Amino acid sequence: MVVHKLQRSTFWFFAITLLILMTDIISVRAFSLVEEDPVFVYAVMFDFMLVIPFLYWLFILRKKGKSIAKILPFPIVGALAVWLVLPAPMRSTVWNAVWPVELLIIVAEIAVIGYEIRTVYRVIKSFRSVSRQEPDTAEALRKAVRDGVGQGKLASLVLHDASLVYYLLFSWRKGKRVSDGTNLFSYHRKTNQVLYSAIITKIIIIEGIVVHLLLQQWSHWTAWILTIADLWLLALIWGDCRASVLQPIRIIGDSVRLRYGLRIQADIRLEDIADISSVREFHPDAKELKDAASSLVTPNIRIELKRPAKVNGLLFLPREVTRIYMALDEPEAFVQELRKRSVSQQ
Repeated sequence: MVVHKLQRSTFWFFAITLLILMTDIISVRAFSLVEEDPVFVYAVMFDFMLVIPFLYWLFILRKKGKSIAKILPFPIVGALAVWLVLPAPMRSTVWNAVWPVELLIIVAEIAVIGYEIRTVYRVIKSFRSVSRQEPDTAEALRKAVRDGVGQGKLASLVLHDASLVYYLLFSWRKGKRVSDGTNLFSYHRKTNQVLYSAIITKIIIIEGIVVHLLLQQWSHWTAWILTIADLWLLALIWGDCRASVLQPIRIIGDSVRLRYGLRIQADIRLEDIADISSVREFHPDAKELKDAASSLVTPNIRIELKRPAKVNGLLFLPREVTRIYMALDEPEAFVQELRKRSVSQQ
């Protein structure tokens, strides 16, 4: 009954891995090994450090679209497992034989770094080309990352970090776009985005100083890790605040470009909208939020979709949603304009 609940690839991974482990352990216990004959030790190390990690990628990680680079740390764990399995006289052979595998790992890491440098170069090259035609730097950056990295989760995280750096450091010469009631709709004024960001910043700074002073008496590393986390949170808050000022909701042709700070990113076609409504405050429950994208503040806009659509939420990670909750400065004008556009599209 349990076997049927397991995915076939996961079952085969555990079955083959268990067979390898049983064979190696029985062989180690059955034969008398001497230090002058390390061939058997190398064979066991090959199974633990290379074969089993490769099977894990082949049967499990590959099904999830993960790169083979994800298994690079596993050979070290495999070497430790071999050291525990082998008799004491043979353990020195493990450490003498680990360095060729470590060399292989270093070569693989160099290849990964080379790939990352190549990807960064492609993104920069694409950004220079796109920015000549796209005046919006954030949108040009989005297109460049998609061209250079793709549209998976890794690309989403790269785009989030690049956007955060841009809004935090390089966007202060840009002027804010004023809501015009027809194409541009702001969401930072009546929601007091700047005020809330300032209040949260004050709380984090005071809390961060107190916690740092307390924790450094116990562990300097822990204190500094939490302080760095606070600094990253402050950067995220003000990057989101700046994005909220510069990126209003836009209606372009037959679609709505949702750029709600660093919290909601999506392009929704008007024909995919089933219903849109506005009230003073929406209070969706946990069940409604399960398949919804939310702006993390009390919303006054709800968009119902005809079919699930991909929306990039926190950290720009993609997910499928059927409704979107937002808080806009002019919710009624937004609803009326969308309904008018939807009628004209029919």
